[in-house]
Amino acid sequence: MPLKSLENKLDMIEVLKNMSEACYFLNSDYEFVFINKAAEPYLKELFFERTKEELIGTKVCDVNPKYIDTEIDTIYHKAYEEQKPQVFEMISEYSKFWFEVKLFPNINGIFVTFSDITDRKEREKQKQRYEKLNLIGVMAAGVAHEVRNPMTTVKGFLQLMAENEELKKHKPIFDLMIYEVNRVNDILTEFLDIAKDKPEKLEEYNLNELIKSILPLLETRALKEGKSVDLHLSNIADLLIDKNEIRQLLLNLINNSLDAMNAGKKVQIMTYEEKNKIVLSIMDEGKGIPSDIIEDITIPFVTTKDKGTGLGIPICFSIAKRNNAKIDYTSSPEGTTFNIRFSK
Repeated sequence: MPLKSLENKLDMIEVLKNMSEACYFLNSDYEFVFINKAAEPYLKELFFERTKEELIGTKVCDVNPKYIDTEIDTIYHKAYEEQKPQVFEMISEYSKFWFEVKLFPNINGIFVTFSDITDRKEREKQKQRYEKLNLIGVMAAGVAHEVRNPMTTVKGFLQLMAENEELKKHKPIFDLMIYEVNRVNDILTEFLDIAKDKPEKLEEYNLNELIKSILPLLETRALKEGKSVDLHLSNIADLLIDKNEIRQLLLNLINNSLDAMNAGKKVQIMTYEEKNKIVLSIMDEGKGIPSDIIEDITIPFVTTKDKGTGLGIPICFSIAKRNNAKIDYTSSPEGTTFNIRFSK
């Protein structure tokens, strides 16, 4: 091999070793022959803590037999056999990170690059949630307006009958019916809250002050039930928010946390600054959100409560969006954490 050609190849290998995008090369037998620095931590996780030195010279299917005859295995074989580049997305079984994987075949094997797209997938997921929520909200708002007018008429006649002396013996029934009509009206109001696309009134306000203002209300309930509410508030900048809406968001989420916990447990409320965000975290020690609905809690009417409407969480997501914030959450049998991240 000419010296110049050898130098060029060595230069290229050095570039690949140090490039920020993770990459590796498999030979025609699907054995690792090259792994760059960026790929090492990801492959170590995917292949049972094997180091780069342990992976070089071994076949993918020998390191992790679970990949044999899977869709991913098929894509790799298709790329090499047809000598056509392939692109696909996959989620790590262990870390739950999403990756975009690109395969570039030649007669000697397959050059593979992959990048972490977890943040992008989360943004797409958030977008889908909000689009679904917005669609449901618009439809619900139309229905709410149509239903509210006749309900107001029904309530008026029930109130008249409840005060009628001749019908006095039926007053408990009328009162119950009025209560149920009011409940329907409350649900309609919540539907209209979901459908809003702008806050009522934006003003400079500090989240810490807002949290402190509702603490007595929360502590009264918590103490009555043998639970506690702990505050961990950092110095944070003021935000441009609708304080009434954020108050509703706080009450919805914290009351949900109290509902989920047994006596002796606590809810922790934290505020802190993170890069260009102000974060409000609400952490409880409840039993967690059931795995079969955890992805659907932003959809109206999804609830685990016997008397719940399933509108509280969707309203919180809608409020957050109107106030330039995003919500993410995690849950396990040890508890649930909601993070509301406000842009400064």
